[in-house]
Amino acid sequence: MPSTATAPAPALAATSGTSPGRPLPAPRKDPTLLHAHAAMASMLEHGLAPSPANYLVWFSFHSDSAPGLRAEVERRLAAQPRVTQEMMEELHLQFFTADHEALSLREVASRLEVAVHEAIGLVQDTREDALRYGGTLAQASDRMGGEPESLNALLRRLAAETLEVSRRSEAAARNLAETARKTQELRHELAEARRLAGTDPLTGLANRRHFDQALREQLGERRSTALLMVDLDHFKAVNDTHGHPAGDQVLCRLADILAEAAPEGAVAARFGGEEFSLMLPCAMLREAMAVAEQIRGRIAQAAVQLPGGAQFISVTASLGVAMAQPGERPAQLIARADAALYEAKRGGRNRACSDPPSPSPKAESVWN
Repeated sequence: MPSTATAPAPALAATSGTSPGRPLPAPRKDPTLLHAHAAMASMLEHGLAPSPANYLVWFSFHSDSAPGLRAEVERRLAAQPRVTQEMMEELHLQFFTADHEALSLREVASRLEVAVHEAIGLVQDTREDALRYGGTLAQASDRMGGEPESLNALLRRLAAETLEVSRRSEAAARNLAETARKTQELRHELAEARRLAGTDPLTGLANRRHFDQALREQLGERRSTALLMVDLDHFKAVNDTHGHPAGDQVLCRLADILAEAAPEGAVAARFGGEEFSLMLPCAMLREAMAVAEQIRGRIAQAAVQLPGGAQFISVTASLGVAMAQPGERPAQLIARADAALYEAKRGGRNRACSDPPSPSPKAESVWN
C-alpha cells in the first residue's frame, strides 16, 4: 500500500506492486490537494465510480484520517488485490455510517437538553409567581385592621391577583405536562439513537465500533475473556452465483446463529463484510472452543432459503479462537484470533482453530 500522500506525483497507485493509475495533472503541494489527487487516482486504477462514498473512503485512506481504515484496506487487499465496489460499500458502512448515526444521536441529545431547560424556566416562572402572590397575602394580612374602604380595595386586588396566579398556574401545569411528555419521547429517541449507532443495519448485531468499545471495557476490567472470529467460506461465490440479496440472507442467518449461541454477557458483532466476532466471558480455552465448534456445526447444517423461496443453499464457516492474556490490548487479542482464523482457512476451512493451538491439560484461567 502507498504511504500517506505527502509529495506531488502524477498518479498514486492504491497498492504497492500494482501499476499506477491513469495520469492526472500534478497537484500543488498542499497536502489536502495531494490526498484528493491520490483518492482520484486510486478510484481510476481500480475502475471505481467517483461517487461521494468512494471518494470519502479513498481520501480518508490517503490522509490517514479514519482510524483503522488503512489497516483494514491493506488486510483486504492482501487477500484480494483488486478493489471491488462491494468492498468499497462495506468499508464505507464500517467506518463512516456510524458517524452519521452519531450525529443523529447528538441531535436528539441537544433537543433533550432544550426541553429540560424549558422545564426549568417554567418552574422558575411558577416560583416567581408564588413569591409575588405570597407578598400580596402578607400585605393583606398587615392591613386587615384598616379602614373598610381601604380593605375593600385590598380584597379586590387580592381577588384579581388570585385569579391571575390561578390562571398562570394552570397554564404552567399544562406546559410542564407537555414538556414532560416531550422529554419522555426524546429519552426514547435518544435510547434508540444510541442503539442504532452501535448496531449493524443489516444483521442487527453490534457493529465494529460498539464491539471495539465493549472489548476495551472487558479487557480493562481484567475479566476472563475469549474472542471468536468467524468468517464465511467462499462467500464471494455466493454473491457471484446467487446475487447480493442472497448473500445478505446468508449473513443474516449467520447473525441469528451467533446471537442464539451467545451466552449472557457475550457480545456478538459483525466485524466487517462476511467476518463476525463473538466476545465470550469465558475462563478456559476448551470452553471457548466448545462454543466455536457448536457455532461451526450449526452453520454447516443450516439451509438458507434464497429470496423467492424456491431454492436453499448451505455454507460453511471457519473460526479462530483466542483467550485474552493479562495486560493484552484489544488489537493484540484480535490479531491472535485472526491468525487462528486464517490457520483454519489454510487447514481446509469449515473448522475452528485456536491460539495457542492446544491448551495444556492442566490449564488454569490466565487471570488467576
